[in-house]
Amino acid sequence: MLSYRCQCGCRHCVYACGPKWRDWMTKEQLEKLLLGIKETWENPRGLHLAGGEAFLNFELLLFGVERSMQLGLPIEYVETNAGWCLDKETGLEKFRLLKEAGLRYILISVSPFHAETIPLARTLQAIQAAKEVFGPDKVLIYMEHFIQLIANFDRERPVPLKRWIETYGPSQAGRIFWEGYALIPGGRAGIELGPLAPSLKPYQAFRGLDCYQEICLSRHCHFDPYDNYIPLFCGGLSLGKVEDLPRFVRNFEATSLPLVKILVEEGPSALASWAIKEFGFQPDPRGYAGKCHLCVDVRRYLVLQGLDFPELSPKAFYENLSSHLPGLDS
Repeated sequence: MLSYRCQCGCRHCVYACGPKWRDWMTKEQLEKLLLGIKETWENPRGLHLAGGEAFLNFELLLFGVERSMQLGLPIEYVETNAGWCLDKETGLEKFRLLKEAGLRYILISVSPFHAETIPLARTLQAIQAAKEVFGPDKVLIYMEHFIQLIANFDRERPVPLKRWIETYGPSQAGRIFWEGYALIPGGRAGIELGPLAPSLKPYQAFRGLDCYQEICLSRHCHFDPYDNYIPLFCGGLSLGKVEDLPRFVRNFEATSLPLVKILVEEGPSALASWAIKEFGFQPDPRGYAGKCHLCVDVRRYLVLQGLDFPELSPKAFYENLSSHLPGLDS
C-alpha cells in the first residue's frame, strides 16, 4: 500500500482510505521493503502495488514497478479506481509507461461504491485505454457485472448509493451490495453499510469464530506507509513494524500481542467480552454484519478510549472510519 490517500473515501473500504490521508511510502522505504521481500520469500507470488489510489503519486508507482522488475519480483497487477483518468490520452500515457517498465496486468475497480464519486464514463475510458496498451486479456475488471447496473443510472455523473435504495428498496439494494460485491464487513463496510446487510447478529453469535486462519495462515498481507504488517484485509490491525522484514518474520510470535492473542485463540466475540469487562465497551444493539464488523467496532472503541495497544495502528485508520459521504437516508 503506497498510501492510504484516495480521492474517493468509499463506504466499503476495508482500509478506511480517503482524501484526508496525506502520507506516502518513500522510495527508500519501498526499496528496503522490496529487498526484504526478495530475501524473505523464495518464490513470491501475488505481489501488487496499490493504495489508496497509487496513481495519485505516479512517480512512486512507476519506481515501484521498475524496481520490482529489476529485483526479479513479479508484480501480479497494479490496481486503480481510475478516478485520475480525466481523458483517454492521460490513461494511454500512464499505462504505456507502466508497460514499458515491465507491468503486465492492470486491475480496474468498478462498483457502486466507487461510482459514488467517480463517473462511470471515466472508468470506461480508463478500461479502454488499458485494453489498448496491455491487451484485453491483461485488464482485470473488478467487478465487471456492475458496469451495466451503474450505466442504468448514469454514465456521466456520480451515482449516490441512495439512488440504488430508492430504485430497488433497502433489502434488494443490500443484497446487490453485500452479495453482489462479496463485501468484507471490516473497515468501513460494517459501519457504513451494516444496516443494509442481509442479517445482523448479536456479538455472542460469533463465539467460537477465531481469526487464526486470517492472521496466521492466510498467506496474504499488506504493508502500509507506516511500516505496518497488516494481515489479510484487517485494516487498522498491525502485527508489527517491518523496517527489517526478514527480522520481523524470524521473530514474529502472534501471542506476544495482547489483542492479536485473543483474536487468534478465541476471536472477536471474546475480544468484545474482554473489552466489556475491562473497559466498558457496549456492543451495538442492532448487531453486526460479521465478525470483522464486530472486531473493528471493538478496536475503534479502544482507540477512542485513548488506550495504546501496539496492534491498533495506524491510529488515523480509526479517525477515518466515516466516509463523510451523505447519509443513505438523507
